[in-house]
Amino acid sequence: MRMHLTKYAAIAGVLAVPLAVAAPASATSGGTSGGTGSAFGISASGLVNIPETPAVTSSAQPSHKSLVEVPGNPLVHLSILRTQATPGRSEASVVDLKVLNVVPSSQLKLPLSSKAVLSAKLITARCVDGAGTSQLVKVKLAGQSLIEAGTSPNSTLTVPVQGLGDVQVTINKQVRNADGSLTVTALELAVAALGKTQLIDISSATCSAGESTPTPPGEAPKPTPVPSDLPVTG
Repeated sequence: MRMHLTKYAAIAGVLAVPLAVAAPASATSGGTSGGTGSAFGISASGLVNIPETPAVTSSAQPSHKSLVEVPGNPLVHLSILRTQATPGRSEASVVDLKVLNVVPSSQLKLPLSSKAVLSAKLITARCVDGAGTSQLVKVKLAGQSLIEAGTSPNSTLTVPVQGLGDVQVTINKQVRNADGSLTVTALELAVAALGKTQLIDISSATCSAGESTPTPPGEAPKPTPVPSDLPVTG
């Protein structure tokens, strides 16, 4: 029991940091307004379809959702799937992910190995005021470790997977949309089967920067007290 409590306390610590980052900017220093944010934890299209789950969006009030399983899909296992959005900021995180297959078994070229097609301790995408970052922790594709941190946007590699053939992986995928917003997807898998491309997106966040709200002329920002210990002199 102690081991399980320690494990989930650590996970909670990882996910608690983004919550603080996603807090709206203070109005005392002007801040921003009018931005939008949206996010989802997982989606798939092609031979196997999974809607954007769980999806959140915000242009005013904060929005957040959490799941402990992907409804109606026994091929995807996870501990926590969490998304959140506030104006101009969004984030998606998946903890303890295992994807057992990405295409119907009848379309496999060879039997899959006993290892999960994709496994990860943590996959996170974060978007703040039109800028995106990704974090990957202990991510493996068919047992092979992938690059985890410091990956440049839109880094791609191809990994051969028994039964699937070549799987294209895009890490820290970033796309600037027509409306000026940015979408950052921490990990995307692409597999060709029956003339179609099976796509799986893991942890995706979209945001746009709001307009700056400067402090009115002649008004100084309200000072914020900073607690400190004063020296005692005798």
